[in-house]
Order: sequence, then C-alpha cells, then structure tokens
Amino acid sequence: MDLAQLSQSGPRVADFLDRMFPPNLATSETELRPFPPPLQLAGKAVALTLQISILGTAIGTCTAFLLGFFAAENLTPHWVHHSVKMGFALLRSIPVIILALLFVAAVGLGAFPGVLAIAIHSIGMLGKLFAEECEDVYGGVWEAMDSAGANWLQKIRYAIWPQVAPQYFSLMLFRLDMNIRDSAVLGFVGVAGLGLWIENYRRSFDYASVATMVLITMLVVLVVEQASIQIRRRLR
Repeated sequence: MDLAQLSQSGPRVADFLDRMFPPNLATSETELRPFPPPLQLAGKAVALTLQISILGTAIGTCTAFLLGFFAAENLTPHWVHHSVKMGFALLRSIPVIILALLFVAAVGLGAFPGVLAIAIHSIGMLGKLFAEECEDVYGGVWEAMDSAGANWLQKIRYAIWPQVAPQYFSLMLFRLDMNIRDSAVLGFVGVAGLGLWIENYRRSFDYASVATMVLITMLVVLVVEQASIQIRRRLR
C-alpha cells in the first residue's frame, strides 16, 4: 500500500469523473460521433444482457442441480463426491472473463460465448453451494427411508429435496444477480450487451456516453435485485 500515492490521486479521479458528467442523455445524434447515442441502444443492450445472464444461469443451475447431489458427501461414496467436488473447484477457479476469452476464440464474438462462460462458472459455484446444502440437511428422514427400503432416487426426492428446495432457489437468484454484473464486464472481451457498448464508448473517448451506460447497468442490477428479494421472501 502506498498511501502517499493514494493521497495524490484525487485530481486524476476528479478529472476522470468530470469527463463522464453530465451523462449523454440525447435520444438522437446531436454531433458527429462514431456510435449512436446510448439511449438509442439501451433497450436492445439491456435485453441482450438479461438474455445472456438468464440463459447462462439456467444452464448452470440445471447442471449444478444434477451434479450437486453427487458432490454431497452424505449422499455418495467418497470417490464420487470427491471427484465431483474437484471438478467444481476447477471450474470456478477460472475467472469468468478468461472463460469468455476462451469461448470468443472458439465460437466467435457475440452473445453465445458470454452464455457459455457464465454457465460454466455458475456450474462450479452453484454445484459447491448445492452440495453444501445437501450436507447440512437433517439425516433422520434419509435413515428412515433407507430402513424402509427406498432406493437412492426416492430418498433424494422425498428426504433431501423438500429440505433444500428453498435454499436452491435463493442461491439461483443470488447467482443471477452476480451474472448480470459479470455479463456487463464481459463486454470488454467482445461479448455483446451493455459491457460491449461501455467499451466501445470508452475506446472512442466518449466518456459521457460511458456514464450513461454505467447508470443504465446500475439501474438494471438494482431492479433485478429488488425482484429477487421479493421472490426470496415468498419462498421462505
């Protein structure tokens, strides 16, 4: 930490913020710029960002849901849950932006690499959390069904799932919040959406438009977060 350097950074931060405000709120081009004004692009960019986040979260959640039971040490033998947990650890150890770079190189620019990157990273994180929820359940119901001769799937369905379902949905919504933020950041490596336009405006030194897109991103995140809070309250 260099506190002296930090204390001298104020003028540079102020200069950067000064170039960003006031935000560009024009709805039509008022001067020659390389890109259209942000409010013309906001609707499509927000829709694309939400589509990337929701689809990536859905793929990640479904896969983690299936594998999470195998990763719980109270539900499977050691060699099974240890192997699955190691796989989850490897997936979440790779930063989502690195995954996006990999998939951009593999499938090209656009929304698709963002969906794949978010889905892969979500599998690693949600799989770990889902497995931990299964490990924390009350084991009496499982033992009772086991003594009654129920098979593994029946015990999962009637002994485990009713106890973990609310937490699963809550974790999924929390991950969706994170993925919306991540999808905006992925624009810096060529993934379509709000982040891509933030990077385009930044490269053209149009900081007023950058500010507008950042504010739109913040608004989207706040709206989704409030919606998820309401949904989680209903699940309790």
